[in-house]
Amino acid sequence: MAQEKEKQQMRFERVLLVTPSPRAEWRGLTPHIGQAYLAQTLLENGIEYDILDMNLGYDLKDIIHKIEVFRPDIIGMSLISFEYKRFYEILSAIKDQYPDIRIIVGGPHVTIMREQVLKECAAIDYGVVYEGEGTLTELCQGELAEADIKGLISRQNGDITYAGDREFVKDLDTIPWPRYEKFELDKYMGEITIYSSRGCPHQCIFCPNRIISPYYRPRSPKHVVDEVEHWYRKGHRQFNFDDDNFNLIRERVFEICDEIERRGLKDLFLRCSNGIRADRVDREMMERMREVGFRYIAFGVDAGNNRMLEIVKKGETIEQIEQAVSDACDLGYDVKLLFVVGTPYETRDDVEDKVRLSRKYPIQEVHFYNTIPTPGTELFNWVKENNLFLEEPEEYLNHASFWPTSWQPEALTPVFETPELPGKARLELFKYLTKVRRQVHREFILRILRRNKVLGILLKNRVVGKLVSYLIINRYVEKFFYQSIFTRRVIEGIRYRVTARKRALTMKSGN
Repeated sequence: MAQEKEKQQMRFERVLLVTPSPRAEWRGLTPHIGQAYLAQTLLENGIEYDILDMNLGYDLKDIIHKIEVFRPDIIGMSLISFEYKRFYEILSAIKDQYPDIRIIVGGPHVTIMREQVLKECAAIDYGVVYEGEGTLTELCQGELAEADIKGLISRQNGDITYAGDREFVKDLDTIPWPRYEKFELDKYMGEITIYSSRGCPHQCIFCPNRIISPYYRPRSPKHVVDEVEHWYRKGHRQFNFDDDNFNLIRERVFEICDEIERRGLKDLFLRCSNGIRADRVDREMMERMREVGFRYIAFGVDAGNNRMLEIVKKGETIEQIEQAVSDACDLGYDVKLLFVVGTPYETRDDVEDKVRLSRKYPIQEVHFYNTIPTPGTELFNWVKENNLFLEEPEEYLNHASFWPTSWQPEALTPVFETPELPGKARLELFKYLTKVRRQVHREFILRILRRNKVLGILLKNRVVGKLVSYLIINRYVEKFFYQSIFTRRVIEGIRYRVTARKRALTMKSGN
């Protein structure tokens, strides 16, 4: 009877979570982890949910079909600022057909733009600021008035009201990690994404994370490895620690590694693809990480010299960065370097410092990101104050891309300029950097192929080596690789098997 009474008090009993598909470089290679956390929280609070990820090829017709089958009371979508108008159009089309179903949105766009989102899109009934697990649960449970739910933007008597910020959850171990019970896991890459912490305390002028989640909060090592072990027992061996500050606390990294080893979780392929801090890592840490299965590390370098690192408020030095990259390469990691290009006061010579750094070490890949001012960031305010926009934000936010690619020429269009790098110079610069990126990756592929005795002999011929590298890395292969989940699954599977075989041979020779 108590359960029945509780159910009757529910404001919303059935929640449909929709993940939109951006026209971006990577399309849904893994499930949206934010939606997955919401789903698990709803499930554990007795609220039924279903999920539809448009990255898997679904469109508006599929959403309509899902609504007809599942009959949700409320539909939720996580929004980023890029392409937000297209997401508004999807929500408006849903509302036109189902005016009685409530629509709630969250994500970075809502956290930054707040009430403006509901003003711009009449189809949206609610907005969630910052983290959504507690806010969405309280809204569904119906025990509090909408105007009293912290973190919730709502429409009240014709007005748009915000109940005020919700306090960030300090103990992340109290938030259940995703089990993906209604997600189509078999349609994604086999890799499981892990967030071992939340928040970023750093002050990079271009990054919206300092606004979205400014307080660093780690999960306990035991809680993190509980999640890894859960998926390990189900046959998964590939994991990506995708939080912004995996290595912020040195002791915690060692404790996570110790816990993995203690539980006998072997033959893992672990990545840190989101970029770890070079000033918070050392050779001893990377050696320990490698012992338990870490094989891939990205460094958010962002600048190529100390002058620019200081300007973008990176909080580390080029000497620290070079030491970390050198140690990682020496230890056998696959290394990716991440740079933002075109920040205030950056010159062509400063960009060449980035190119020199990316060519100095035997890294796997380098990404030169088109710097796009996100509303709310220090960079955005600087560009606005200096009247340097080449397009209005509402225009470039709906077509520009961080990463210029050969199959997305619109990404090469600069959205702001500086005296040091005018718009035309930026256009030429990104064409040049695209070639550099490809060259770095080609060299990595050739290094791998040369490990084979036969291929090594053939590739000594310069013409053969150049032909092979161009056949492997070109605009068509890039598009197929980055935008095909199936291709990524196959390639990542091969990479895992090669790594596991190499590790087994190393252990055998050591014995």
